[in-house]
Amino acid sequence: METITVKWIEERLDPYLRSTYKHLHQHPELSKEEVGTQRFIQQELDRIGIEHKAMADTGVCAQITGSAPGRTVLMRCDIDALPIEEDTGLDYSSLNPGVMHACGHDAHTTIGLAILTILKEHRSEWQGTVKIMFQPTEEAQPGGAKPMIEEGILENPAVDAALCLHTNPYLKPGVFEMKPGYMLANTDRVYVSLIGKGGHAAAPQQGIDAIAMAGQFVTGVQSIVSRQTSPLDHAVITFGTISGGTASNVLCGRVDLSGTVRTIRTETQEDIISKLEALLKSVTEFWGGTYEYTYSKGYPASWNDPALTAALTVSLTETFGEGTVAVNEHPYMSGDDFSVVAKEVPSVFMYWGTGSSDKENFPWHNAQYHVNLDALKHGAAAGLHCILELLQTGKAGQA
Repeated sequence: METITVKWIEERLDPYLRSTYKHLHQHPELSKEEVGTQRFIQQELDRIGIEHKAMADTGVCAQITGSAPGRTVLMRCDIDALPIEEDTGLDYSSLNPGVMHACGHDAHTTIGLAILTILKEHRSEWQGTVKIMFQPTEEAQPGGAKPMIEEGILENPAVDAALCLHTNPYLKPGVFEMKPGYMLANTDRVYVSLIGKGGHAAAPQQGIDAIAMAGQFVTGVQSIVSRQTSPLDHAVITFGTISGGTASNVLCGRVDLSGTVRTIRTETQEDIISKLEALLKSVTEFWGGTYEYTYSKGYPASWNDPALTAALTVSLTETFGEGTVAVNEHPYMSGDDFSVVAKEVPSVFMYWGTGSSDKENFPWHNAQYHVNLDALKHGAAAGLHCILELLQTGKAGQA
């Protein structure tokens, strides 16, 4: 197959990339509810002439084999959206109130369909098998990757290598970012209730103030990372919700909190689990209250196969030019259930620049998050290039 360039993709697919993306962006669906998205993907695959089957209720596995058998490469494209009211002002904003593609999954799906279009048109020019994993429920744990694996997406034929391109609003189009080893973090959830004793706000000594306990607990949590975790390690503890109290003159009897813990090393993860409970025990014993504590482990940290990462870094740079690949020194503390795939087969998770130069860029999961439409051709070109490279790459290095 001839050398893939961004211009080559643009000439063949730019209108399709833009129209497909806009359609998906206007019709977002929440995790486990991607029925319309699944139907759209299936209709497109039928039109292109690609074999496919439904998996994990609302997901789709598309599969195509080239001119001869060979290696098998899987590319993951997640398809779900988030419970966010869009505030971008785009003329193709979400038509589904309270639901928005604020993480770029619409862009992932778009380039997956575009790549399959090119692979079908040039089927005689490459060898092996390509699977595109249109995965539901990435945004809601336990995620959609696991059930798709359980239903056999990595088998028949067995997948030799896997790839994931994910939008990044902080990188400009034409720039990709990855690193060997750990790329993303463990993404755990924490649920805490501090239980005191209600009473009159004018006589706090007669009750047990749950808000005071919560304040001491949240303040103490900050020292777990800052003073009890190595500064050379990676860890984040954030409580995102807090709820308690009924009136300004009523002593609060219960405060509920929920948060997330992000780590890379398993040892750090286990240490934080125990330290959070030790802090809860200490605070509630001091005040005379009690607590409830649930720690839920989420997606594991995502590992990039070193040999595959090195091969793709070199080939992307040689094909698309110097500065194409930014090799980040540290992992991101976000997470993704592509890590479940990476535990099963040698894989690479890379970020793909979708930011804009002419306006402010907002982070993932923000109501003003947007994808630069000019980035779509870059994602499709690089994704196709990486797939063809992985079809030819030898045995991956060991983690």
